[in-house]
Amino acid sequence: MLTSILIFLIGLIGAGLVSFGAWLIAAPAGYIVAGVLCLAWSWLAARTSARRQSEPVGEGG
Repeated sequence: MLTSILIFLIGLIGAGLVSFGAWLIAAPAGYIVAGVLCLAWSWLAARTSARRQSEPVGEGG
């Protein structure tokens, strides 16, 4: 449980730092990077959700 929370937080901080670094180069680049990261996160979350729904339920064995 703690590991998954730490992984999420580190990923969130990393995304923020990448976006901020691009923003330091040019403000529009920061927004573009942040948007791409949000789209990638959304795509990965949707893919994971679809895989979980399509997995057959085991018979307790």
